[in-house]
Amino acid sequence: MKLTLFLTAGLPSLLAAFALLPAALQATDTPPVTEESPRYRDLFNTSAFTLVTENDKYFAGTDRHYTNGLKLSFLGTTRLNESPDFIRRVTQLLPTLRADASRQLYKVGVSLGQNIYTPGDTEISTPDPLDRPYAGWLYGSFDFQAKSLDGKTLRMVEIAFGVVGPAALGREFQNGFHDIINVPHANGWDHQLKNEPGLILSWERRHRLLQLGLNASEDFSADFIGRYGLSLGNIRTNIAGGFGARIGWRLPEDFGADLIRPSGGDEAPARATSIYFFGSTEVRAVARNIFLDGNTWRDSPSVDKRPVVADLNAGLVLRFPARLGSIRGLQLAYIQNYRTKEFYGQLKRDVFGSISLTALF
Repeated sequence: MKLTLFLTAGLPSLLAAFALLPAALQATDTPPVTEESPRYRDLFNTSAFTLVTENDKYFAGTDRHYTNGLKLSFLGTTRLNESPDFIRRVTQLLPTLRADASRQLYKVGVSLGQNIYTPGDTEISTPDPLDRPYAGWLYGSFDFQAKSLDGKTLRMVEIAFGVVGPAALGREFQNGFHDIINVPHANGWDHQLKNEPGLILSWERRHRLLQLGLNASEDFSADFIGRYGLSLGNIRTNIAGGFGARIGWRLPEDFGADLIRPSGGDEAPARATSIYFFGSTEVRAVARNIFLDGNTWRDSPSVDKRPVVADLNAGLVLRFPARLGSIRGLQLAYIQNYRTKEFYGQLKRDVFGSISLTALF
């Protein structure tokens, strides 16, 4: 069976929990709504919009496996007692977000994204059955974060839902873009994974383990951040852990730029110009990856995945204040990522770049 025993037991429970979510939220005691109650538009008072594009052409020059990712995200900052009722209900329902509300800053966000995966040889019409299948993943997500006021701990929960298969528009996006840049089509999309709805519940926690001022004014500083988390769903099920380090001028009061990952993203206001370098690593123990294992309930192309995968990356972040209408700051980040082999028979490790632009309000 393609679906592991863990998923067979865990996924139905997860789906049942989400089915009961509306009733649970209604049952949670919250203050009555009045004319003075917070509104969702209040989240725009301190917020960030981020566009991330990832591609294996960025300083890598390949065109295989995880070949393109695109994600647009919004995060708005609030205190719990200033939040709309729905946000307060969610934080009470999810144990990982529960804490002394007076000691937390909360963020709520939404994201839209698409990932595209192809085999190494995209010229042939019938893909090699021992190579990675064609697949697209089109999704949206709700994101919830709670950061301690001392800036040392960040708790994150993401609920992502979408579709894998032709409905994810991987063929249309990739070959349409290839037409624009005058590059030959990928010819094996007729053999992509079949349509399947997808759900992922992700939880992550990050800790600032060490922070050092490297000059008298402490404008030049460094920090060291640990991270660990869990993702559960029919698209992806894994546990992950890793570390990251930053060094630079006026490090922002956040946990750094990130790849397109579940629960990724945390942006502080741009109070001053800053520039910093960083490096990080993450190791994942993988129980389920639909883009390698194939469809959950239907026959489809698949490969024999490796149970452990690691990422190693380095990047540069530039952030500066700005006055462009409501925009109060801009951030530009570049990350180069090296990923170990994900399936048996894979000839080379993968390399891809990530470019993100954030508008801070």
